[in-house]
Amino acid sequence: MHAAVSNCFVHYPFAKGTAYQRFNCIYRVHSHYGPAALGPQSFLLLQIDVASLKVGQDVDSGVLTRDEGRTTLRWVTDKAFRQATQGPSSTVVAPKS
Repeated sequence: MHAAVSNCFVHYPFAKGTAYQRFNCIYRVHSHYGPAALGPQSFLLLQIDVASLKVGQDVDSGVLTRDEGRTTLRWVTDKAFRQATQGPSSTVVAPKS
């Protein structure tokens, strides 16, 4: 699974025009390998993937700059980590731009 995700990073840079493709590739890898490979927090990882797809769309369309996209991705990941370590999982929602 890690090699497949790394392949997504190699083929699709985090840049306008390829950001959505990058996150779609990662989402497809995670979906393919499923919860057994992702571990006990697989639901949160898939929520991060879905939020990342939205960030990718926003970067590709110019709504977010690449740096703003990175900031949003950090926010989503930090929120998911907090949820994973504090109790029952709930929906991860990206901040509005």
